[in-house]
Amino acid sequence: MSSSSFKIMITIDGNEIACKPNQTVLDVAIKNNIDIPTLCYNPLFSEHRIGACRMCLVEIVAGGRPGLQTSCTLPVSSGLSVSTTSEAVFQTRRTVVELLLSEHVQDCRNCIKSGDCSFAKLCRDYDVNGVSVCAECPNQEEGCLLSRGVLCMGPITYAGCNAYCTREGYRCEGCHTVMVNEDILRFGLKAYKDQGFGKDEILEAAKVFSFDSVKKLEKIMIEEEFA
Repeated sequence: MSSSSFKIMITIDGNEIACKPNQTVLDVAIKNNIDIPTLCYNPLFSEHRIGACRMCLVEIVAGGRPGLQTSCTLPVSSGLSVSTTSEAVFQTRRTVVELLLSEHVQDCRNCIKSGDCSFAKLCRDYDVNGVSVCAECPNQEEGCLLSRGVLCMGPITYAGCNAYCTREGYRCEGCHTVMVNEDILRFGLKAYKDQGFGKDEILEAAKVFSFDSVKKLEKIMIEEEFA
């Protein structure tokens, strides 16, 4: 029997799967429609380095050294058993998303991936609040409501709603709560200022948020000498 036709058995999430000896666990998962998130090949976060993003972690249950391992670098071996959904996997991936977010410059309104952003999806999947509705909005350039003179709350509102309103042609009303990160709020307020919106009309639109949130926006505007 040739090495190309030789099969070994591994277990992913309790399911036995036949695979080739030269494959990685990620290869096998992709071929069998098992969801393991990756970001290594997203140019926003790395230089296509295998194992760089750490998002594809799985937990070795049997057939190897117990612990977490990147599935893109983990070769299959007979008797190997891994979990893609354990609590340790979820929490570690969540930490990775939080770290990536802390280093990521958010200019979602001008990003070609807005509306189809794998990172925004990961933030939703791992319950990490940190990207704005603009990351989920498909309206780019001339299609952006803010660019067309509509006071949209998207730049200062948390993503997680899949930009339902803007996908239907309406402005974001801010129903998914205001961002708490002041750097992102400053970035969003700058976008409003660049489009010619004044302090009073922004604060009036922001009344959909809590009183404390409106006061926070007002404080930032004062610091930024927002007219």
